[in-house]
Amino acid sequence: MHKSGLRAFLGPPPRLLPRWGTYLLDTHTWVFYLASPETLPLGLWQVLEEAREREALLVSAITPWEVAVLARKGRITFSLEARIWLKQALEVPGIRVVPLEAGIALEAAYLDLPHPDPADRFIAATALRRGAVLVTEDERLRAYPGVATIWD
Repeated sequence: MHKSGLRAFLGPPPRLLPRWGTYLLDTHTWVFYLASPETLPLGLWQVLEEAREREALLVSAITPWEVAVLARKGRITFSLEARIWLKQALEVPGIRVVPLEAGIALEAAYLDLPHPDPADRFIAATALRRGAVLVTEDERLRAYPGVATIWD
């Protein structure tokens, strides 16, 4: 079980060469990025920080729901009450929430993913519809054709 708190972003990130595009964070990536960034590959953290500065970092609206469900089931714990952690996480500057729109829902319904997880379906569909790079360690999502992914 992963115990997490929300860490503040202190100081400017290291200077990087410019990177373009938007990045959609998978649920575990969003939690790790905010609560325990040291668990992410260093290069990935730097890419995400640069994207956040450009306001090019996205999360699907299904992601806070998935975190809340995992917290209620006891599969993830926070140093704060989960609702408070989620409220603070949703207020981090530079991370935009992509609403669940009808087009995303339809795309999710027709994805040929190897498993039926509804959150993963919505997240992959959001990446496809937004043309975003999906930031995930999940091998099943990384293997899905058509979805650009990054991890290490």
